[in-house]
Amino acid sequence: MAKHRRLLWLPALSLIMAACASAARPVPQAPPADVQIKLATLSRVWVAGFVSSHGSGTRSEFDLNVETVRLVRSQLRAWSSAQVLEAEPLVMDTERRLSDVAYWRVQGEEHGWPLIVTGSVKLNLAPPKVEQRGRRTMYFPMAGRVLEATVVLIDGRSGEVLSTNKLPSRMRYGIGRFASSLSLFLQMMDQAMPDWVTAIADNSARRREPR
Repeated sequence: MAKHRRLLWLPALSLIMAACASAARPVPQAPPADVQIKLATLSRVWVAGFVSSHGSGTRSEFDLNVETVRLVRSQLRAWSSAQVLEAEPLVMDTERRLSDVAYWRVQGEEHGWPLIVTGSVKLNLAPPKVEQRGRRTMYFPMAGRVLEATVVLIDGRSGEVLSTNKLPSRMRYGIGRFASSLSLFLQMMDQAMPDWVTAIADNSARRREPR
C-alpha cells in the first residue's frame, strides 16, 4: 500500500518540478512604458532584411541576415500588436540599396505599404583576450566577436528613408562551445534588443503620405 502511494506521488512531483523549472526561466525584459506606447502605433511592419557581413577571419557558420530578421521579428511580435509580415528575408549585397527609393517603393507596394525595417549588421572578430583564473596562474585564451548594427526605417508608400540609427556596438567573449560565432551573436543580440526595439518605436509614427 505504501509503495502504491509512492507511485501516485511521482506524477504530481514531476508536475511540481516542471512548474518550478518553468518559473525559473528568465523573462524577457519589457521595453520602457514610453517605448511600448510608441510600439502600439504600429499597424503593419516588414522586417525586410539586412546588408550583412562576417568580418575578416570569422567563419560564416550561420546566415547573419536570416538570424537577425528572425530575432527582430520575434521581438516585435512579443511587444507590439502590429501585423509583422512573414516573408523570405531580402538579400542585399551593398548598402547603396538602403537608399534606393524606387526599389523600396516597389517592395512596399508588393507588401501592402508597411513600415519597412532594414539596415546593416556586421559581426567582426574582437581583439585577442587572455583571462587569468584561480590561485595558480592559468591563462585561458578567449575568442570574441563584435556586433555592429544600423537600423534603417523606410516608408513603404514613398520608398523614402524615415530614419537611420546606428546602434551601440556590442562585444562578447567566450570559451569552448560558448565561443562559437552563433552563440556569441545570440548573446549580444539578446543584450541589444532594447536598442533595436527603441530605434523602431521612436520613429514608427513618422510615416509619410504618398505624393
